[in-house]
Amino acid sequence: MKQGFLKHAAVVVSSFMAFAATVGFLPSQPDTMTASAADCVIDTTVEYQTMRGFGGINHPEWIGDLTAAQRQTAFGNGENELGFSILRVFVNEDSNQWYRAVETAKTAQSMGALVFASPWNPPSSMSEPYNGSRRLRHDKYADYAQHLNNFVLYMRENGVTLSSISVQNEPDYAHEWTWWSSDETTNFLANYAHVIDCNVMSPETFQYTNKDFYTKILNNSKAFANTDVFATHFYGTQRSQMDFPQLENCGKEIWMTEVYVPNSSSDADTWPEALQVSENIHNGLVVGNMSAYVWWYIRRFYSPMKENGNMSKRGACMAQYSKWIRNGDVRVSATEQPASNILVSAYKNEGKVVVVAINKGTSAVTQHFTFANDTVTSISRYRTSGSENARYIDDIAVNNNGFDAQLPAQSVTTFVTDASATPIEPDENGYFFHDPFEGSTCGWSSRGEAEVLLSGRVPYQGAEALLVQNRTSAWHGVQKTLSPAAFKPGEEFSFSVCVNYVEGDATETFKLTLQYTDASGETQYANVATATAAMGNYVQLANQNYKIPDGAKNMYLYVESEDDTVSFYIDEAIGALPGTVIDGPAGFELLLGDANSDGTIDGTDFAIAKKIVLGFEDDALAKLAADVNQDQRVSVSDLVWYAKYLTGQVKDYPAQGEIVDGDVPPVAAMRTISEYTPVVAAAVSEYETSDAKQEKAGVSYGTVKSGTYYSTTCNRNKPYNILLPAGYTESKQYPVLYVMHGYWENQDRMIIKGNGTMYTRQIIGNAIASGEAEDMIVVFPYIYSSATQENCSAMDDANNAAYDNFINDLVKDLMPHIESTYSIKTGRENTAITGFSMGGREALLIGMKRADLFGYVGAICAAPGVTGSFKWASEEEAPSLVFLTAGSNDEVVYTTPNGYHQNFTNNNVPHIWHYVNGGYHGDNCIHAHIYNF
Repeated sequence: MKQGFLKHAAVVVSSFMAFAATVGFLPSQPDTMTASAADCVIDTTVEYQTMRGFGGINHPEWIGDLTAAQRQTAFGNGENELGFSILRVFVNEDSNQWYRAVETAKTAQSMGALVFASPWNPPSSMSEPYNGSRRLRHDKYADYAQHLNNFVLYMRENGVTLSSISVQNEPDYAHEWTWWSSDETTNFLANYAHVIDCNVMSPETFQYTNKDFYTKILNNSKAFANTDVFATHFYGTQRSQMDFPQLENCGKEIWMTEVYVPNSSSDADTWPEALQVSENIHNGLVVGNMSAYVWWYIRRFYSPMKENGNMSKRGACMAQYSKWIRNGDVRVSATEQPASNILVSAYKNEGKVVVVAINKGTSAVTQHFTFANDTVTSISRYRTSGSENARYIDDIAVNNNGFDAQLPAQSVTTFVTDASATPIEPDENGYFFHDPFEGSTCGWSSRGEAEVLLSGRVPYQGAEALLVQNRTSAWHGVQKTLSPAAFKPGEEFSFSVCVNYVEGDATETFKLTLQYTDASGETQYANVATATAAMGNYVQLANQNYKIPDGAKNMYLYVESEDDTVSFYIDEAIGALPGTVIDGPAGFELLLGDANSDGTIDGTDFAIAKKIVLGFEDDALAKLAADVNQDQRVSVSDLVWYAKYLTGQVKDYPAQGEIVDGDVPPVAAMRTISEYTPVVAAAVSEYETSDAKQEKAGVSYGTVKSGTYYSTTCNRNKPYNILLPAGYTESKQYPVLYVMHGYWENQDRMIIKGNGTMYTRQIIGNAIASGEAEDMIVVFPYIYSSATQENCSAMDDANNAAYDNFINDLVKDLMPHIESTYSIKTGRENTAITGFSMGGREALLIGMKRADLFGYVGAICAAPGVTGSFKWASEEEAPSLVFLTAGSNDEVVYTTPNGYHQNFTNNNVPHIWHYVNGGYHGDNCIHAHIYNF
């Protein structure tokens, strides 16, 4: 047996019945008589996913290559041919074997098929043993990304352009190949996949039940941006487990890239067992919204093609879809189960509608099909049954825009129709749709994880509006399908939606966007309208002459906020003829100084501004208007302007951020270490609060970005991550915190990955939102600094020296780069440094040597090796704060941090000794320190 067969055989051979039950394919109950079914209604104005097609893997290394004749059978679309439009190829870990993938791929691509690739293992030099399997070494992520890119380039140079390449085949199975955790694949996608010159596919999980891999990608903006296609395998996946609304609504395609049904032990011609292939395809497409369905081996005794090169019964059940549903077709609405044991799905593309109907039962059923919004002129019928293989049967007469057809017992039938959309005409107002949300959601549905429901709290008109809540990302919102029967690509239309929100910041920006698929099959997003709303006031998102892009298909109109997760309401959604003026709210226009929003600036506004300064008024909109110099706070400077404006001494606003008449800057002079340490000590908590790590409604969190700078210390570019605060703008300057990782780690450790989930972004964002911390920039450098090697190679004196050398890299190159690239408040009173383990050692070394640069110094579970006086010549030369964190269960550095604590104590240097009971050498000490520091 070949290696690839062994894995899957082990899954199923032991118990076919148990596996069949888990997949949901136990034989259905026999019908007692020939039945008539309810109408099956096909509505092509309701669109779902764009289809890419059907196919399988060619794996020459394990079972030999397809012959020229077999390639024709697989990718040809004539009689007794499968009509496959997708080929999956294997990325051999040995680049000398890559030539094996080329010939079949070239043939398939020349016949119109998409070709994508899947790796099982990285080259052995990049992997290490792990948990009885192997995993990619953490210091080889960049090399692995280049390995995948090299395969892309090799195939391109040999005449094959890959549609995508995945990160890993079945990282959650990995008995015989490379294992990844969901955090590792997310990290790889976020920080390394951008170098791959091809669409990148997510890891292909063994079962779709394991959705953690996808959820973490969705919740990581960098990983999501670098993932072009999501993919899964269907082994052991029940129909009820195929639906994943968060992924289905993310705007990117989902492909089912490997399965065999129902087993790998039966011959592929066994009937009616083979009919389960059609049922599995149906469930994947209709329940899971999959855009592609890909079998395991194309040629095998249990596969679509038998070893003799002929199409099998299982292949015929696939061909009922693959021969007529092609790349670019769109799945549309059809009554899915019009009768017991009947499953129906429908697809369209430019004058063609394809309907596939499965009868799982043991009796024939007469089914009536009706087209709700199309004029049908002809229907051809093709069928697979016990005696037929994707065979043309006949043409069917059309009657009143529908037809009747008998569905034989245990069969699958494909109906191919010529159809044209019945035009949707506008009403007397010129409206193609008018959605008032009175007792109905009017076809609007959730986008992403948002929850959508009717609410009578703040309607714009009538009694109800549509509430969009429980959003966990800015792109989560609400959407409506646009029918091409009304909204034709290349033509202009008028769109309007009214939006409001009642909790959150003083203002929020909302967007009305069109999502569509372009002619090349790529998902695109086009802005229709953008507007800023004041809390509690409706704003109109409107465009009287928006042109839908030429060739647009699969169109969705959606509403989302620009950069927040605030709950919001929509009302009076309208799509109309071009130039139609649709009444709506006037919207929000901020008049600086008008604190009570009455349109004038007078003594009442001055009084409100004084209350804000004194802390007696906290209205968000009033604070926004009273901040006349736009320095993000209402202060004495603003009050001085009010006094001069109301007495006629000035007529214009001060320059942005201008200090007026001696108002103090927002940051006071740095306090001495003796003054500041007891203030901090009084507020220290042993642990972070339970909600400090949670993302909260109405709170905006910072954005994590990656960057590089040239290190003259190392003579090469070095990476870093940076956390920019929510609402970051170059018109404002920010204090900066440098946070350093430990031995063997890198710039991701303290912000992206840890022992578990790192909550640095949430902890800092919540502290800023609650007023316990200023808006700040946080830099996460890669601190290993050697001119002769890029990464740590051992735990020895030479590598220790490379870490200690970071002080030169930091001062000479990284800090100047950060200060020239971002809007930074300079000076030690605005600059802090801390680190974990080896990073804690470096923070203490740097803090003692360069207190002129760092006013606040921290260390978490600091590693051994800190040398120095553990004191400063004077209070003026000392930093304002030294903050040491240690864990009671630290079995790596043990009592080393306590030794540093005793050194400072013996020298009478005020400092914070933060001891975490139960704290280990890792995340719980890090989170507690970041929360306090």
